[in-house]
Amino acid sequence: MSILTVQNLSHGFGDRAILNDVSFRLLKGEHIGLIGANGEGKSTFMNIITRKLQPDEGKIEWAKNVRVGYLDQHAVLERGMTIRDVLKSAFQYLIDTETRIGELYMEMGDATPEQMDDMLAEVGELQEMLDSNDFYIIDAKVEEVARGLGILDVGLDRDVTDLSGGQRTKVLLAKLLLEKPDILLLDEPTNYLDEAHIEWLKRYLQNYDNAFILISHDIPFLNSVINLVYHMENQDLSRYVGDYDKFMEVYEMKRSQLESLINASRQKSPT
Repeated sequence: MSILTVQNLSHGFGDRAILNDVSFRLLKGEHIGLIGANGEGKSTFMNIITRKLQPDEGKIEWAKNVRVGYLDQHAVLERGMTIRDVLKSAFQYLIDTETRIGELYMEMGDATPEQMDDMLAEVGELQEMLDSNDFYIIDAKVEEVARGLGILDVGLDRDVTDLSGGQRTKVLLAKLLLEKPDILLLDEPTNYLDEAHIEWLKRYLQNYDNAFILISHDIPFLNSVINLVYHMENQDLSRYVGDYDKFMEVYEMKRSQLESLINASRQKSPT
């Protein structure tokens, strides 16, 4: 199933073309490394697919009801909110579901038999949603992720506006992971993480059932969590199956073959 389809995408800044007639398809469960030299357009591509930037040309189509999670390091955190508040807000849709169940039980007192049947059916569906998403162990899940990213030591009851830039980024990353969206978009997520926390994040992404697109200059980390590479170069986007090492092997072979063809062509050309 295609989660995201990009067709004939082109974009530039002024006279400089960044992307030219690029197409891309993301399938359920794919773990993609988006790589390329600085300035080739990786972050621009992320901004376009999240609709933060309008492309010059092309079509971006997300599947219906897909939950997209993007690490937005500029998100506003309000004074008075604790780290725990922010992390638990990842489950707001479940908290709202529990509230709805309570409302339905209150309404049942005045319901007709037919209405009662409909209400009980809705309660059953909502309750199943809570159970399947581990609603009753939210606090344990919050502490697990906070511990893994080194936030627990900061103190979950600390006001988020008192945090340093690095601590703030960790909190936003933890909230994003707790939301467990259908597609994670991660731009340099290992910034501000020490070795132990990078190792924890690596294991988390290795076991992540849903899809993600990852930009990272940490090659060992990138290599350990992806199964596909999309390489941005010369305004184009090329797909390679496998991890980063496999990509480099195929890429170097293609470049060597191209150089051989160019050299052979030069030798045949008249002087």
